[in-house]
Order: sequence, then C-alpha cells, then structure tokens
Amino acid sequence: MIEDNYFDSGLKLIDKGDFPGAVAMFDSAIKLGLGDLAAVYLCRAEALVALGKWDEAEESVNSALKIEPYMAEAYNARGNIRRARRDDEGAVNDYTMAIHIEPDYDEAHYNRALAYEARRRYAEAETDLTRALKLNPDLKAAYEARGRIRAAQFKYDEAIADLSYYLRSGGGRENDNHSETQGYLLILRAQRLLWRLIPWRRG
Repeated sequence: MIEDNYFDSGLKLIDKGDFPGAVAMFDSAIKLGLGDLAAVYLCRAEALVALGKWDEAEESVNSALKIEPYMAEAYNARGNIRRARRDDEGAVNDYTMAIHIEPDYDEAHYNRALAYEARRRYAEAETDLTRALKLNPDLKAAYEARGRIRAAQFKYDEAIADLSYYLRSGGGRENDNHSETQGYLLILRAQRLLWRLIPWRRG
C-alpha cells in the first residue's frame, strides 16, 4: 500500500463500519509520521469511540491537541467523549474552548447545550441552542433539544412551537423519535393547560 493512502483507507473503513481496521490504518499512518498527524489522531479517536475504548480515544484526541493546540474539532470531540462518560463539566470546558477558537462552530454550541442541560443549566443551554440555530437553521435536532429545555423552564408556548416545527420539518423521522416526540407534545399541551389554570403559578 502506498504510504500516503493509510489515512484515506482508514476513513473508508470507518464508513464501512470496520473500526478495528480503521484504527490499524491510522496507527500505520502515525508510525510512518506522514501527513496531517493531528487529523489522523482525531479520526483514530472517532474509530476508538465506536469501539467503546473511551480512554484510548481521549488519549488520541490529546495527542492531536499536542500537535495542534488550536484545533477546535479536537476540543469538540473530546467534549463528546467526556459527556458520554458523564463528565459534563469537563465537556462544557472543552466545548467552550472549541467555541473560543471558532465562535461560529454550530456543532460545539449544540453539544455544549446538551452538557448544560445535563447540569440543569437550562438558560445557558437555551442560549447555546438559539445561537446554533442562528448559525445553522437546518440543525433540526436543536429544535427538539430547545423545545425540551424550554419545557424544563415552563416556557410551554415556546417549547411546543419548537417541537411542532421539529416534527413538521421531518426531524422526528430522521432521528427515529417521531412518535416519542408526538407523545411528549401531548403531555406538554396538557401541562400548559394546567399551568394556565393554576392561579398561584406566578407566586
């Protein structure tokens, strides 16, 4: 195999779902020391995540950051790893660094919102999701997440509007949660009615 093709071969193996093979290709590229090694380490981390090898994946991202300390994608990837491991504060820090490097990084705003949500920091999560949608109006999952987070703040009208749009735009079918979201909407509409009927709700 031509040395320069190890990286491309690894990417193709990821697409095929052959994650052990992808890791082997990336390891070969690293051993040869050719090409964009920061990108190689980052893609290697992606394959390791798919294999559930969280420690090795995080170490691979760390290696990428040692080579390229201002690689926003690497901070975002490490944030995802940390969030998956329930280290939400660590994830927030990584996503924040990614946004510091690339302020218009819509995916990092979206991911940080999910980490904020896990910490019940709903106002900050809503701000991030609104920013993500301004940057990328086609990010349908952000409408679902913002609807959920607005509901947690008793903003029922806004939550219902977000979730209704999410379903109308096909987000529920794309993410295989259409029926679940429909059921949640029914619950929110009932909660909104009760909220309006409770005279002490603003007390």
